[in-house]
Amino acid sequence: MPQWLVIGISGVTCGGKTTLAHSLHDYFKGLSGAPLWNSPYTIGEVRLISQDDYFLPVEDKRHQRNEALNAINFELITSLDMAKMLNDIAHIIKGHHVAPEPPEQLVTYANFEHYALQFQQQYQYNANYYKQANSGVYQYPPQQHPRHHHHHQQHQHQQQIQQQQHIMRINAQIAQLRDKKVNFLLVEGFMIFNQPELLALCNLKYHFHLPYEKCFERRSKRTYDPPDVTGYFELCVWPHYERNFSEYRDCKDITFLNGEIAKEKIFKFVLQRIVHYFEERCEVPAPAPVVCPPQQKRFGMLYMGPSNNNVMPTACPMEQ
Repeated sequence: MPQWLVIGISGVTCGGKTTLAHSLHDYFKGLSGAPLWNSPYTIGEVRLISQDDYFLPVEDKRHQRNEALNAINFELITSLDMAKMLNDIAHIIKGHHVAPEPPEQLVTYANFEHYALQFQQQYQYNANYYKQANSGVYQYPPQQHPRHHHHHQQHQHQQQIQQQQHIMRINAQIAQLRDKKVNFLLVEGFMIFNQPELLALCNLKYHFHLPYEKCFERRSKRTYDPPDVTGYFELCVWPHYERNFSEYRDCKDITFLNGEIAKEKIFKFVLQRIVHYFEERCEVPAPAPVVCPPQQKRFGMLYMGPSNNNVMPTACPMEQ
């Protein structure tokens, strides 16, 4: 099963989620096949799913209308073909067409966490084995010990052969782990975290916020098809954004981003968060040969690092 790291980017209209998603997509796409920092992972496939691509056609009878405006309300989850979106995501992750399945089954497809744990356990076992073998105190099961002194040399030779074979098996297993790729799936949209399957699926979650006035200013400069009718922002866009946001604003694993901050700074901040995410999952004990990279330039950007070794900022400060 391919290993997928799923990054969810949601938030207010015109907040910067699409810009960030495309920037990350293009960035990792350009590094496809390259080692992922100094870790055992290699960047594989990079895909992007945008929720805006799943709006129902305007003539679809499933749309609900705002009676006061006599216009379709596109800010509702019912205005989207979420069944198709979930099926497309499952198709990407599993590599073939699948029918819609329960949320817990979709989540298990993105098993990067399991793979990271498997790698750490393998290296821990490898380190312990070599430590015992090099010290000459490697313990075989009791039934393999010689029972008679005159058979000691014969058993010692057998043990050496078994040890060499075991080392070869370990190296083969580690080589197989190192050859596995980590694929990136970016999912962006204004209501992805209101879909329980997507909220559970994403390994990393980001939400953009803007003040009312700034959001209105940006929205008024954009052209939509169909175009916003007068009053649409005040009666549909903003009230539903606040209602949708309230459903998950207390989630502890969502990082909140200030959409007024320069997009380049937000991109670097999110990239640093991804670095930290991998740091936590690729640390292996000495004397294993693979360790995480030092806190220095990675992927051409300066990694600032947390104020201490255990804490990473959970939010891009909203007041900046």
